[in-house]
Amino acid sequence: MHRIINVSDRSNAAIHALALAAAEGGRVTASLCARSLGISPSYLAKVLQILVRGGLLYSSRGAAGGVDLAREASGISCLEVIELVDGPLPHRDCLFKTTVCPRGGCALKELCTSVEKAVASALATTSIAAVAASFKQ
Repeated sequence: MHRIINVSDRSNAAIHALALAAAEGGRVTASLCARSLGISPSYLAKVLQILVRGGLLYSSRGAAGGVDLAREASGISCLEVIELVDGPLPHRDCLFKTTVCPRGGCALKELCTSVEKAVASALATTSIAAVAASFKQ
């Protein structure tokens, strides 16, 4: 297992783009963002479009163009970003890819539910401002 939770590359880019904008005072150019995050400018442009349509960023064109946070970074949760980009967090009734237990009788179902709630809570209480702090170090 190489990830504790499965967050898409697109959500990862979105969270870090927002955090970089926050670390830069609320505004960042797409080219600086792509360079800093080590991702393709065209890929980042698609991610930024989702964030603009979702109301988390404002976009401006031209020589002085870039993206601006539409809200305070402390008021944007990682869960909100993930759900905007990828939809609701997935629900699993079984820890394993292939279910072996009889239907509805899995001993690990409570564990799955508990972990899902803990992950959702952690993502909901982790703000973009908190992620941005790592860019300032």
